[in-house]
Amino acid sequence: MTNSHDLPNNEQMHSKVVQEEAKRHTVVIGSAVDMWSKLAWDVDVFDNIQRSFPNEKQPLAYAAINVCIAAISLRDWVQAAVKHRAGDEWNKDAFFQDLREAVPELAVCEAIANTSKHSNFRAGAWVGGRVELIWEDGDQDTPSGYLLYHITSDMQSSCIALSRFRDLSHHWWEYLVAHGLTEGRTDVAEWHKNKLKRIFGPIVASHDGFNGPSKEK
Repeated sequence: MTNSHDLPNNEQMHSKVVQEEAKRHTVVIGSAVDMWSKLAWDVDVFDNIQRSFPNEKQPLAYAAINVCIAAISLRDWVQAAVKHRAGDEWNKDAFFQDLREAVPELAVCEAIANTSKHSNFRAGAWVGGRVELIWEDGDQDTPSGYLLYHITSDMQSSCIALSRFRDLSHHWWEYLVAHGLTEGRTDVAEWHKNKLKRIFGPIVASHDGFNGPSKEK
């Protein structure tokens, strides 16, 4: 795996220029890993709403759309970085094939984000897919509320959105590591570490499972 310390000086200079220019508008986002951190933030926001306000439709739907848009923004950041590094050897088709195999949740996010952005339905690679809010009665441990589902082919396949979004964040991180786009060792964003410190104090585990692969299907 290649990290930024192995890159030629001109590559480091290019990355620095890209970061500085981007931050003129974004303040804190200047690289693919920065955008991944925002994706993780949006997943966390969705998680909080799903758990704390499950009886409200609009916040759940809005937060889910934000996750998908962040995932597509990250795709664009990664594409730009990989394309620049590849130079004349850049192969767009190979890039997207590799990416969709590594981040299978991306097809769902592309469809949702494109429909949201372009004001008309865009199925893309998520053929037959739709999003539904389904009311589920609670019990003594779980309150009643809506759960956001991603459904494919007339209920033949469904997935709780929160489970998919957790996997999305984790798979994106694995892709960044595999392609030398981050030097980090764990998929816990800096803002999330700070959140854990505020809750549990200065001594916290390096990974609490938030961004890890979901066991709930």
